[in-house]
Amino acid sequence: MFSKRIISLAMLATIVPGIVAAQSFQGATTLGYGHASASDGAGDIDTPTLDAFGLIDFENGLYLGLVGKYSNIDPDNTSGDLSLLDLGTKLTYQFDNGATVGAYLDYADADLDTGLGIDLSGDATSYGITGGYSTMGFGIEAWIGETETSPDLNGVDWTDYGLLFRYQATEKAVFGAHYVRSELSGFGDSADLSSIGMGGYYQFASGWGAYAGISRQSLSDVDVDFTTIGIGVDYDFSQISEFPAQLSLELARTDLDVANLSGDLDTVRLGLTFPLGQREVSTPLNSVARAAMAPRHNALTTLVDTLF
Repeated sequence: MFSKRIISLAMLATIVPGIVAAQSFQGATTLGYGHASASDGAGDIDTPTLDAFGLIDFENGLYLGLVGKYSNIDPDNTSGDLSLLDLGTKLTYQFDNGATVGAYLDYADADLDTGLGIDLSGDATSYGITGGYSTMGFGIEAWIGETETSPDLNGVDWTDYGLLFRYQATEKAVFGAHYVRSELSGFGDSADLSSIGMGGYYQFASGWGAYAGISRQSLSDVDVDFTTIGIGVDYDFSQISEFPAQLSLELARTDLDVANLSGDLDTVRLGLTFPLGQREVSTPLNSVARAAMAPRHNALTTLVDTLF
């Protein structure tokens, strides 16, 4: 088993001496809003979101990645709402031959306001190690780690595996795919939640871009599947003004299959994305495409990121 404390201290010890020497930074943030309609008159859901990511290049082979997401899920047929916070950091070292090694630490928190004067909350901390290869716009990464929860799942072990592929075909086109699997085992039984997806982004005209993604999450033994497809377009205002932002619109549909029952969730997502640092454009961070190309390190938070 991995030691979360050892990994955290190792990451901190490496970051602190080099933080002053950071030479470049790139990232983006997206202010988003989603309006979802459930099938069979189950009601609508409004979801304001805030997403951000950043990458610090110390120009000595060391990279620090940061990611964060906040969502407020507000169904219109209840007086309560659900707030989700997801934070992550990853420290990676790339060797001269393109090979990479690293470690990650993620934190997710959920707070449910029932509207009845009762609040429920829980959190999950994921940590582990990564390895891969990156060169000439091509990158592949694998990881293995564990997740701890609060309240604690006594007697249950949560293990995460993942594989990520990414290819920057040109300056205007990028493609990515993932497979993430989270296994829970204990008391002589086991279950797993898996996620597989792919997405892409393409700038097809001056200032205009299009993106699409598909992702599927499956829970073993209980016949539960989520399949989400999203397509969208965006426009870069910096082409016509000094306003450095991209306005995006995405249409997404999630099909939920539970045994012999099924339902749909149709979502319209708006986003305003601000590139940061040396980055000029970015796939909208509240899109299905982005969730497929940059998944979280466990399948549950990847599912939530895809849905909202």
